Amino acid sequence: MSKQGKQGKKAPVAEPAEKVEQKPDTEVTGQASSQVEPVLNEVEELKLTQYENVIEQNLSGFMLVGRALKAIKDEKLYRAKFSTFEDYCHERWGLSDKHSYRLIEAYTCVDKLQKALVSPIGETRYPKNESQVRPLTPLVPEKQVEAWQQVLEACKGKPITADEVQNVVNKMQGQPGKVKATKTKTESKTVEQKLVKIEKLVTKVLKKDESKLTVPGLKKILEKIQELIAAKK
Repeated sequence: MSKQGKQGKKAPVAEPAEKVEQKPDTEVTGQASSQVEPVLNEVEELKLTQYENVIEQNLSGFMLVGRALKAIKDEKLYRAKFSTFEDYCHERWGLSDKHSYRLIEAYTCVDKLQKALVSPIGETRYPKNESQVRPLTPLVPEKQVEAWQQVLEACKGKPITADEVQNVVNKMQGQPGKVKATKTKTESKTVEQKLVKIEKLVTKVLKKDESKLTVPGLKKILEKIQELIAAKK
């Protein structure tokens, strides 16, 4: 081939020595991300395992469970297998949405109480179960501390019950203390009595011979059931 022919060919364009890889926004350091990668890294997988072990071993210990659930929710450690935190709680632990958030709220509340009411001699009592904390959670943090101080004052030398906490919260909100609880018990007893009477009427119908059942007779029984349901007492 002639020298001129060789010069006529174009030399290939050289590739850059290092090709800069375009990373998605979610991988750029220091840049906010609107999406979360579903895959957990090794550190996140280890943290998820540790938190789940806490829940599995201490399902009755609301503080440890609440703290673990809060961390899993805040850091979205459920995302590898579940699209939402609620799905994770329901399918992984059989916890309803309401109870899962109650445990988190209870942990958050008691954590604040422990930080606000530090006793130099370690005699301050704190809630021992989620039901004791539940009446406090609707209050703002400052009122939660104030309410618990009143509970401690009212229960000196006595066990602290969820009812006592509710009574204190009711008084702070200008509601009657123990009247509400008494009314609830009375209403429950009335409903129970109604159900017993209705059950007797239904049993009476079922035990009758079909040949003896009449439309007027059934109508009377249904009217009695309707009266029981409609009656306030």
